[in-house]
Amino acid sequence: MAQIHRDSGTEGTAPTVALTTLGCKVNLYETDRIRRGFERLGFRIVDSECEADVCVINTCSVTCTAEAKSRKMIHKLARRSPSAVLVVTGCDVEMARLVGRSFPEAALVVPNAAKLDVPLAVVERFPYLRPGPTSDPTDQPGAGAGRTRALVKVQDGCDMFCTYCSVPLTRGAVRSRPVDDIVAEVRQAAAEGRREIVVTGVLVGAYGRDLGPSAAGLADLITAICAVPGIARVRLSSIEPTQVTDRLLAVAASAPQFCAHLHLPLQSGSNAVLRAMNRPYTREQYSDLCARARRAIPDLGITTDILVGFPGETDQAHEETLALVREIGFARAHVFRYSKRPTTPAAMYPDHVSDVVRSQRAAQMAEAARQAQAAYVGQYLGRCMDVLVEPGAGHEGLSGYTPNYIRVRFQGPRSLIGRVVSVHLDVAEGDGALGHLVPEGAE
Repeated sequence: MAQIHRDSGTEGTAPTVALTTLGCKVNLYETDRIRRGFERLGFRIVDSECEADVCVINTCSVTCTAEAKSRKMIHKLARRSPSAVLVVTGCDVEMARLVGRSFPEAALVVPNAAKLDVPLAVVERFPYLRPGPTSDPTDQPGAGAGRTRALVKVQDGCDMFCTYCSVPLTRGAVRSRPVDDIVAEVRQAAAEGRREIVVTGVLVGAYGRDLGPSAAGLADLITAICAVPGIARVRLSSIEPTQVTDRLLAVAASAPQFCAHLHLPLQSGSNAVLRAMNRPYTREQYSDLCARARRAIPDLGITTDILVGFPGETDQAHEETLALVREIGFARAHVFRYSKRPTTPAAMYPDHVSDVVRSQRAAQMAEAARQAQAAYVGQYLGRCMDVLVEPGAGHEGLSGYTPNYIRVRFQGPRSLIGRVVSVHLDVAEGDGALGHLVPEGAE
């Protein structure tokens, strides 16, 4: 590793930090906490594309592609900022440890479990970077300005042990945060002007299970978050189908703040493949859950994840998944090709599907998902829907999501950003709809 030093031209100024995130919403949340930690120590945050004194990359290893992207980004950062302190953390750190891989470009490698301590680790290891302390940036006027939602991680870890997945190996056992800590964070987000809370975690439906038999569960937590003043919306990022309880559906149906949207990972529509994956439900049970959820929650949008090309997946199994996608009518589906993960049971299974066939099946599944999404959006054209306003892409116009996760683009004054407004959905466009603003009282 090259000798790391501060350029003399930066003396007397706050050291800079660039942060890069790959992977899931949990990683995004954790990067945001790392950012706040650096700000509290007096560092200045710069865009991830800028040169910086410290470059932090929060990696992902859920698939071979994610792992390769992580390594490519590390190489890119090392070339772009050769004198920077390059810090690597995240799930690929744990995967590298498991398989005996290293990060030669990194000045500091931080385990997943300690990633929120990255700022302190940097100043302890490289004291010449230590700036003077500042006030907490969350207490500064305008902190978070222009941001409409906040990710809030409520738990970490997974014990599902799906045969294809390395997450239990890189994230560890289920660990839930106390309700009071979460509610305090939500109150802070509301004080910063955030209107929507996205409840996220590695296995959200397991929330509270490790805190004791009398501890609050996910339904109790959602109720507590919905009660925080200033929060207009509460959205679940993802929940396992077997962890959607009748009580959770009742809370979702009765709380006005709860977004009519559930992300329920399907993975496969073949019972044989689901068994081989160690997924604890059948296609029939999944379909029944979707029907019950839609009866309980009006206008519910159901999104999902689908894994194609699992070892032993036959043409018939693939067709069964296509049929279930068409039957359920997902609002959106993320399609992934099976990726062999070291140390997982599926990596040793026979009958691996060829790259060519996996690519073909992924394309077919993506097209079926696109058609389902278009049909879903089509149901809402001509209706007025509530939209939480965000800036449009490239600072042109406005955009935002309906409670049931339809992205809407429309024209209006930027003073509406952060407000919930009524928008008439006019025509389908891309992955959502184009609409026009409905004047207050005119709906």
